[in-house]
Amino acid sequence: MANATIATLIEDFHATVLPAHLKRMVDRDLSLGTPFDPAPGNLVKVVVGMRRSGKTYRLFQQIRDLLNSGIKPEQICYFNFDDDRLRPFTASTIDEVLETFFELHPSSRSQGTFLFLDEIQEVPDWDIAARRIVDTEKITMYVTGSSSRMLSTDVATEFRGRSIAYELLPFSFREYARYHHVLEDRQGMFDKEQQSLLKRACRDYLVQGGFPGVQMLDDNERAGVLQSYAQFTVARDVVERHGFSNAAFARNLARVSLASSGRDFSISKIDGMSRSAGYSPGRATISAIIDAFEDAHLLHQVYEFTHSAQKVRLGGFKVYAEDPGLLCALAPATSDGLTRALETAVYLEMRRRASSRVGSIALLKLKSGKEIDFVEGDEAFGIAYELIQVSLSMKNETTRQREVSALQEAMARFEKNAATIITLDEESNINVPEGMIHVVPAWKWLLG
Repeated sequence: MANATIATLIEDFHATVLPAHLKRMVDRDLSLGTPFDPAPGNLVKVVVGMRRSGKTYRLFQQIRDLLNSGIKPEQICYFNFDDDRLRPFTASTIDEVLETFFELHPSSRSQGTFLFLDEIQEVPDWDIAARRIVDTEKITMYVTGSSSRMLSTDVATEFRGRSIAYELLPFSFREYARYHHVLEDRQGMFDKEQQSLLKRACRDYLVQGGFPGVQMLDDNERAGVLQSYAQFTVARDVVERHGFSNAAFARNLARVSLASSGRDFSISKIDGMSRSAGYSPGRATISAIIDAFEDAHLLHQVYEFTHSAQKVRLGGFKVYAEDPGLLCALAPATSDGLTRALETAVYLEMRRRASSRVGSIALLKLKSGKEIDFVEGDEAFGIAYELIQVSLSMKNETTRQREVSALQEAMARFEKNAATIITLDEESNINVPEGMIHVVPAWKWLLG
């Protein structure tokens, strides 16, 4: 017999929830590929990302496209497990949802069903139930998770070779500009007025960030909401998941880590500071908490470009916040704040673009002592695809010389004839013996 609450939630989705949200939905650029025709044994499409980054709306976008392609509403089942009305969930909840849907729409069992399970990690043993469903039913399944109990390692264990994972970050600058109606599709050709609008929007983006839910808030409201996002992520997706005993320490470490976005990061230094303040769980635990932050998509770790994965933290280590807005909301005002926000935005955009490529994004410490902000390449073969420096301005001759000479050294090492310096506003080409260094304004580079 159908669960009445589950039945109500399933039916309400098409009647009220989806129509209401479609009116204010901004299309995301993350492609989930061509939908599979429902069949037993289909690959599961898994969308992961930090809470509030827009995963639910990405599912709504996919559902809208299916409806527009002619798929019947009664073939689409959407269910959000981040709903307190059904707590506590049990291992049988997913089966209850599907069986209730089939009772409501019997023909969908034979015609095929598109099943969307949102925040599925809230359900115990979700992976076992999901695997059984895709093996036995005529189903195309999409699931999302906020990384807590939905990490890539968890997915790989239960769905090895049976799933495709997609990472959804908060708005890119392109999506941000579309949301704020300052970007029109002109195939990269912008008149002076639109260039001015995009330059201003880029500065705003570096401060406000790309979380959809804070876009229309004032500065104080936005900072408060972003801080709450970070705190909730630590509580639910770090402390609760991993069982760290001191929640207050984890919250403080998150604040310090996010405020350090774009700076050199040292576990030893954090340990020393913590001991001076009266408490430290030790370097191993601090390192484990930082890893848990990354698992929760709160931040990302970037290491020295090296052939030895076991030495990455010895050679160099930085962290980057999940969104430049988090940095600005949690860091005290400093002279380098906008520079680090720009560097954070560049890293995140590189991450979006590199999602389908073999290799990694790393920092590079040169023999001369200079540093390259980002090398995208294949460490195993010592190959660099891109060399990128980030500098708010190149007007100071000392800064210009430092950035250019570092890139020249790296270009020579990797036999590259091109490199890039991303600035806030400046644009030029610099001829060097090794090739060409392109100086590109951030708004233009972020638009790709």
